[in-house]
Amino acid sequence: MATEGVMKYRTLEEITKLAGVEPVEARREQASLRRARLQRLATLIEAHVGRIRLFSMMEYVPVKERIKLRQDESPLYIAFRDAQFREQGLKGDRLGDAIDFFQLSMREAHHIFCDCNYSGAITPGAVAARARSIAEKKSLGELWRSFTQRLGLWRLGPA
Repeated sequence: MATEGVMKYRTLEEITKLAGVEPVEARREQASLRRARLQRLATLIEAHVGRIRLFSMMEYVPVKERIKLRQDESPLYIAFRDAQFREQGLKGDRLGDAIDFFQLSMREAHHIFCDCNYSGAITPGAVAARARSIAEKKSLGELWRSFTQRLGLWRLGPA
């Protein structure tokens, strides 16, 4: 007799031993923290007086070297000078430090910190706008929750 279609009941404790189980609320907190950090980064960049430097063609640097990239007067340099970010755990002004701290994908980091696709002069306002656009981007979970709540189909806890 085939048992392929039979589902076995398991407790939450049993499932937790086999798979990464994370409460929905923890994900929401991570998204909120990421958003707040990126908004603060944008504010710091906008307030920066003087030249702002970005990486050039960082996508062509091998990943092992790319995560070690740093540059004076870069948004990462500005972020690391902020005491609040250092207290929250920002370890340095290297690209890898920023990716971890701001929970960025390599693509998002490239969008903010590389000089590709900036037209004209690179200004603090333009870089801050990119950081804000990523901060305001909704996660797949947030989009799904919004969609199902609007339809009144399903609710994953408090909105």
